[in-house]
Parts: sequence; C-alpha cells; structure tokens
Amino acid sequence: MQTRITVDAREIDRFAPHTHPLWWGVLGAVAIEAAVVATLLTSYFYLAAQNPEWPPRGVAPPDLFWPTVVLVLLPMSSFTMWWAGRGSDRGDKRQLSIGVTTSVLLALLALAARSVQIAEFDASWNNHAYGSILWVITGFHYTHVVSAVCGTAVVSVLAWRGYFTPERQLGVVVDTVYWYFVAGVFLPIYLVLYVAPRLL
Repeated sequence: MQTRITVDAREIDRFAPHTHPLWWGVLGAVAIEAAVVATLLTSYFYLAAQNPEWPPRGVAPPDLFWPTVVLVLLPMSSFTMWWAGRGSDRGDKRQLSIGVTTSVLLALLALAARSVQIAEFDASWNNHAYGSILWVITGFHYTHVVSAVCGTAVVSVLAWRGYFTPERQLGVVVDTVYWYFVAGVFLPIYLVLYVAPRLL
C-alpha cells in the first residue's frame, strides 16, 4: 500500500528567512557537515592511539604560523558578514555589499595562507596514517572554504546590483549561517591538527 503526501508550497513565504525551507535545509546541511568533521577528528585520535609515535618518527608537526593566520582571518570574515547582515536588515545596500565583498577577500587570503601551509606539510598523503588523516581533514576544510567563497561571491554580485532588500534577504541569511559554520569549525581543526601534536 502506497501513501502519497502532497505539500502545497504556494503559502510559503519566500521572504521569511527564518521559516523558509531553505533556512532549515542549510541548518540540516551544517549539522551533517559538523558530524563529518567530528568523525574525522575522532578518527585522528583513534589512529594516534594505534601508533606508538604520532606524528611518525622523522615527521615534524605542521608549522603553527600559517594556520594561526587563518585562525585570525576567518573570524574577521565572520565579523564582516555579521556587519553586512546588519546593513541588510536596515536596507543599507552599500554596507551589505562592502561587508560581503570584504568577507570574500578575507577568505581568499585565508585560502592563500592555507595553500602555503599545505605546500609546507612534512608528510605525504600516502606514506602513513598520519599523513592521510592530516591531508583528508585539511582538504575537507579547504573545500568548505572554497564553496563558501563561491556562494558568497554570488551574493556579493547580487548585493552590488541591489537585489537584496530587508524583505528579500533569504540568500544573505542562509549564506551567513554557512559562513559562520565554515569559520567556526576551523577552531577544533586547529586545536587537533596543530596544537595537539605538540601536547600529546
């Protein structure tokens, strides 16, 4: 026996960001990706517990300088996203445009710092478990930042074209939520990949 469920979407307000299905969809996506990050970090400690030396003998932990630069840049980009959102709430299109564009530029700087850091890794991805998990977690977050930059670049173009209004800002709201996640999730990654090897 089959049950058919019909949903009439005509009554859904597309200009109500915090009740729109896309809002809940982004929250669901963030929850799923947070679970993946938690699983990867747990795997890191599991592999560390299985190996007598972590990182392996002869492999230096990643340098702290570039990850620390990223740790500063990403929260700065979150602040400018928040500032942009405040402008959007007031109908200040110039503040919205400047804030979102600045966030994209800060994230691009963070990606450049990450690229330099990755090039300096003392471990190849296919030599041992340490190198593999280091590259997987780093690559996963790098991809997150790239996707956030791409999405926010589109929001930036639309903002400069005057598309968003206080009533029509769903794109800004959901993009900001994802941006906060991408920036915030770097903190546990920083602690695990770059600080923990120096303490354990």
